[in-house]
This record gives sequence, C-alpha cells and structure tokens, in this order.
Amino acid sequence: MPEVQAGIGVAAGQIVAGNVGAKQRFEYTVVGKPVNQAARLCELAKSHPARLLASSDTLHAASETERAHWSLGETVTLRGHEQPTRLAVPT
Repeated sequence: MPEVQAGIGVAAGQIVAGNVGAKQRFEYTVVGKPVNQAARLCELAKSHPARLLASSDTLHAASETERAHWSLGETVTLRGHEQPTRLAVPT
C-alpha cells in the first residue's frame, strides 16, 4: 500500500459557513481568509517533517496549555496573500 502524503494546516479567524447553491443541490461550504490560509498551510505542511503547520495567529488564540506544545518558526508569504504569515510548528 502506498504511503499517504498528507499535510495539515490550521488557521483561526472569522469565517462564513452554510449551504450554497440551488434548492435542488445544496453544498455546505465555508469561506473566509482563514479557510484559504489553512489550505495554503496544508500545501506547505506536506513538505515539512512534522506534516503539521499552524499560523501564529492560531497559536496566539490557543490556550496557554496548547501553546506550550508549539514553537514559532519562519515567516512566509502564502500564495494569494499579501501579508506574511509566521508559521507555528509542534514541538
């Protein structure tokens, strides 16, 4: 069986979630900057040893207990974003 090459990206912030589409064909979706940011972090995480990345904003929103398990890393500009994002990685 081939090895799965997955990456997990975590972002926090305001989003909109709900059903979109015609009455006969609803599709539940989420939209917002954190959704796009998480998708871009997933792309980066695939090439990171831990396979898990979060934005520093997410880390700042987490509890002190959770923050203790992470460290801040490099700053990158994610595709489609103008502002740089500081990465957080699990320790």
